[in-house]
Amino acid sequence: MQDTLFVVNPRAASGRAARVWSSLCDRIPSLRSATLVQCGDAATASAAIRAGLTPKVRRVVALGGDGTLHCVLNALLHESPSPAPGIGLIPAGTGSDLARCLRLETRPEHALAQAMEAAPMPLDVLRLSSAASGTPARYIVNEASLGLSTQVAARINALAQRNSASYLSATLRELVNYRPQWARIHLDGVLWREGYFYLVMVANGSHFAKGMGIAPRANPRDGLADVVAVEAASKALTLAWLPSIYFGKHLAAPFVHFARAGSIAIETGAQSAALEGDGEPLPATPIKLTVLPGAVSFCGGALKS
Repeated sequence: MQDTLFVVNPRAASGRAARVWSSLCDRIPSLRSATLVQCGDAATASAAIRAGLTPKVRRVVALGGDGTLHCVLNALLHESPSPAPGIGLIPAGTGSDLARCLRLETRPEHALAQAMEAAPMPLDVLRLSSAASGTPARYIVNEASLGLSTQVAARINALAQRNSASYLSATLRELVNYRPQWARIHLDGVLWREGYFYLVMVANGSHFAKGMGIAPRANPRDGLADVVAVEAASKALTLAWLPSIYFGKHLAAPFVHFARAGSIAIETGAQSAALEGDGEPLPATPIKLTVLPGAVSFCGGALKS
């Protein structure tokens, strides 16, 4: 435990993460003496993580969801000692969608064992750079998106209590009045799509929004991002296809476009647009996302076959 930094988000999943940590400490008393960062506020947590990254730390284990892992990832890549520590995850967030892609254990004790004992494996990361002056780079581990998902993420983050139906309910509520967003998308320097979209997704992992298989072919160890663009269509048609996202069958829809790339540039004309990444707010467009192959060492999990 002496070379491991634990990061617990007590607000994750409406307090579930804090309860999971307490339960683990009851079952494994040695955890009570472990180095722990426990902060619900992202800015405070980032500073505490960076302060905790002493040269002796060889592994950072996050207990929470994709947002918690996002915070850990950015602290590591902005200010980690050399060599960089490996990352482990005990899934206890509202979504925890990267855990689905990596087939992580959902039982906390087993997930802890995975994070502590598994050999580190390289994992790709998305680096986001913004045209806004003075905006630092951001790193994304699971997905970044533009469109309807940004409003869904904002609605979810504002909820005091979240459950398994929260994401679907929020999606349906936002879709009713959502107006498609114009965007121009370049992949590896070449214009790919231009028009109005409900969603533009750049995925490192296969799932988002608590189980939606938005990028069913994604492999976060292949050096490429999966790009999914949901073109503006009638809301009746969009709603009819919505359930297929959970099974990864939506790529067959005539208004859904798919490609892979190592570099993705997105602009939205004269008016900038908000983005989200790993469920967290990101700098507004125009932006560029670049895949960093094997940028971090992840401890635990195996890709779906």
